[in-house]
Amino acid sequence: MAETVKVQAELPVELFNALKELATRRGVSANTIVQQAIRTEKLLADNVAPDDKVLITKKNNTVQQILFEKLK
Repeated sequence: MAETVKVQAELPVELFNALKELATRRGVSANTIVQQAIRTEKLLADNVAPDDKVLITKKNNTVQQILFEKLK
């Protein structure tokens, strides 16, 4: 098992509720959701430049674009 570090974070209520909802929907712990979110963000940060597009192709062949905005 990989070495772990205990982390404490403050979240707005809506993000905390989203975290709980995702964990319930996926049948995993909130901790697992946070780990997945960090891995996803790292993957995107390492591979998506400011003018790149990230697209999702749905089963019905529709395409959705994910837009990222800079946090101020």
